[in-house]
Amino acid sequence: MTRRTRSTALALAAAVTLLAVTNIASAQPRREVAPSVIGAWRFETARFGIASDGAGCRMTGTMTIAQGSRPNAFACTFVAVETCNRGTWSAEQRCTATRTGDTLEIVSEIVRVTPANPGYAPDNWSLTIRSADLMIGELRSADIAPVQFRRGPAYTS
Repeated sequence: MTRRTRSTALALAAAVTLLAVTNIASAQPRREVAPSVIGAWRFETARFGIASDGAGCRMTGTMTIAQGSRPNAFACTFVAVETCNRGTWSAEQRCTATRTGDTLEIVSEIVRVTPANPGYAPDNWSLTIRSADLMIGELRSADIAPVQFRRGPAYTS
């Protein structure tokens, strides 16, 4: 084999190897970029605390989530409106959220409840991030209830 033939063969082998590696790399599943949770959300629970007469409560509200001091840590504020047969309360709360994969855990602290209700417990949340526009999970407070968080302004009804 001449020197020129050997160089051509080596160049051809390198090109075939590069093509094979490129095809293998492109066949690997692409890792999806996780959607951001930063921004404005609205939420609504299913009915909870249902009494024997069928009466229960429902909670709606809005939350704003901002980046915290660490990559998967967030600061948030929200207003929850709890409507029950025995009354309606509006609770301003601040919270911290921690993200692990597609899970967002939110721990809250009450700022103010109107009208005053000393028995009102902080509204904590355990959520699964489904998309950039939807998180589903549970309210974990004095009661537990399924909840949906959606991007955008408050629910209207």
